[in-house]
Amino acid sequence: MNLSKNKVKYICERNEDLGIEDYFKRVYLIESGIWGVKKKITKATFDKRKNEGYDVEYYNVTFDFSVISDMIIDINSLLYVAEMTFDEEWIKQLERKKDTLINLLK
Repeated sequence: MNLSKNKVKYICERNEDLGIEDYFKRVYLIESGIWGVKKKITKATFDKRKNEGYDVEYYNVTFDFSVISDMIIDINSLLYVAEMTFDEEWIKQLERKKDTLINLLK
């Protein structure tokens, strides 16, 4: 699929506090007259397209840490239920999610 440069843009979303950068491609849907959903791409692809003259956009992304704290509370409630079911896989899954969220708060 050969897209003209005005029908596709490349996006870099950064969170400087966490040192995270994510890269996306977005295509303009002519039939609908709107931009399509973002699709994840690599940094190498982003840099290549930028050098080729495609439109690039940069966004600073922030997290609301109170929402993350609320999510941890919800996971704790689910862990309580999971422990009553003795479902070891569910417990491990919830613990991994909880650890990921706690690491975001550090």
